[in-house]
Amino acid sequence: MVTTPVIINITLSGYLDLFFQIRNWLQGTYTLRILENFFDIFIAISPYLAISILLNIAALRWFQRKKIHFTARNEIVSLLIAGFIGLLSPIPTYAAIPIGINLLAMGIPFSSIIAFVICSPLMNPSIFFITGTQMGWEMAIVRTLTAYVLGVTAGLLTIKIFKSLSEFDRTKFNFTPRPERPLGVELLRNSIYVLKYFSFAIFISAAVKALVPPEVITSLLGGNAKTSTLVAMGLGIPFYTCGGAAVPFVKTLMDMGMSKGATLAFFTAGPATKVETLYAFKRLLGVKILLFYLALTLIFAYAAGLLYSLI
Repeated sequence: MVTTPVIINITLSGYLDLFFQIRNWLQGTYTLRILENFFDIFIAISPYLAISILLNIAALRWFQRKKIHFTARNEIVSLLIAGFIGLLSPIPTYAAIPIGINLLAMGIPFSSIIAFVICSPLMNPSIFFITGTQMGWEMAIVRTLTAYVLGVTAGLLTIKIFKSLSEFDRTKFNFTPRPERPLGVELLRNSIYVLKYFSFAIFISAAVKALVPPEVITSLLGGNAKTSTLVAMGLGIPFYTCGGAAVPFVKTLMDMGMSKGATLAFFTAGPATKVETLYAFKRLLGVKILLFYLALTLIFAYAAGLLYSLI
């Protein structure tokens, strides 16, 4: 009864000694600075990550138990509803498109499907919460409004541009929603997914904070609105992982001088440049719709970033 606590104490003491030895060995190095930044950012964001995981599970279960409907006699009303549902949906693009294709068979207009598919990856309750708590509620609200206006605009343009759906055969898609997992399993899977992407984003943030002088960020991403918006959109290609996981990285850049307009452009253009998004659009909806989506999103991201910089 007496031995076990002694062994535990010795073990803990040994780990602490090793920790301080490594810390002293790394003293004054960029490696230590990156590690310290990593743990500082992770500790600061971890409570909000836990809440965002619960919000994501709650939203996912709600969508699993409800049937998605955004039909209406008026096509405009239908796509307005579809865009709003997309903002609530925690479904990524590669899953949203097959769902949308199956909804076509129920009589839902293609314009509504486009609005839903574009809004879905840009915002959901979890992304809104983590953006608001880490970057301010103004950014969360502006990010949400931008996603909604982009989705609705895409739907309206679809009515005018795409009269037929001959590019793909909707009959070959039969998307069946996966069964609801036990709560413990869902919690574990979501936690692993979130920690994987957030850990990567936090590490990049820590490295940028340690290695890049703030004046460099200010000159590239906080100066001329036209240039900084384009640079931010370019950063979205290699550094955008998912809607929530990008927040620690962008918050670090904002703390170092990134403008709010460039931030909004990064969040809006990022999903359009992800490989899985591009593949899903090309594979399921065809090249024309992919190019339409890509061009509209990038143009809209640039315009929204410039506009927000002037406000």
